[in-house]
Amino acid sequence: MVRARPPVFTALLWAYWDLYHALRTAWRSALIAFVVLSIGVLVAMVGPLLLTRDPIGQALTRQVFLIGLCFLLTPFFLAIHRFVLLGEVTSRYDLDPSSRRFQLFFGWLAVSVLLAGIPSFLEALTAPKGPVYYVGPPFADPGPSLIVTIARLAVFAIVQQFLVLFPAVAVDAPGAAWQNAISDTRSHIWFALVVTILPFVPIGLLGVAVTPMLRVWPGTLIGLIANMMWLGAVLLVALTLGAVITSRLYQVVGDRLNAPLREA
Repeated sequence: MVRARPPVFTALLWAYWDLYHALRTAWRSALIAFVVLSIGVLVAMVGPLLLTRDPIGQALTRQVFLIGLCFLLTPFFLAIHRFVLLGEVTSRYDLDPSSRRFQLFFGWLAVSVLLAGIPSFLEALTAPKGPVYYVGPPFADPGPSLIVTIARLAVFAIVQQFLVLFPAVAVDAPGAAWQNAISDTRSHIWFALVVTILPFVPIGLLGVAVTPMLRVWPGTLIGLIANMMWLGAVLLVALTLGAVITSRLYQVVGDRLNAPLREA
């Protein structure tokens, strides 16, 4: 399974080529995932604000919504990983929570979401629980605190270490464990960082460029639907790109992940 490490530029082209073929081949699953993302992300953003005014309660509620979204998207991620690595094509959106593969994949997705939510909890702990009135000259927004910034960097570093675990679980690799994923990634840490960050730069720039154009209908139903669809489309492309990148990265660095687990 392990392949020679390609040049970074080749890996970048490879990522977009895989993205195109994955979305073209699994278009039915991608369409369902697009609908789930468009509605689910809106619910995760707006729902907590409607349910509670407590910042901590909002952060908790948002985590619950996001974990539910992970559950609904697990069949899509599994299909993309298995298409890239095994050439498997399916026309079904196989939502099968009784499958051990599904359970493991969803479980690690939920862990990733919980880790990613730690900075939000830290912000919520310091946020006011009621209206704040200030009389005086305007002041600049101080931005995230140093602790929150450090927490975000720490979470990114941790999640980065076991990204290759997801494709390993998807193809039932014999050594699919978080310890092996971390060990394999650390052996190629700089390559893993570059190939998992660089391909997202064009998508980020496109999102920043197009978003202001969607503000021509502020506060209207058309504007809400347009923003939902655009956000769903950008997230679908970004998440699919992440899935194909981690699949190819697993092929390159997955040494221990493909070795049978040793019994204690």
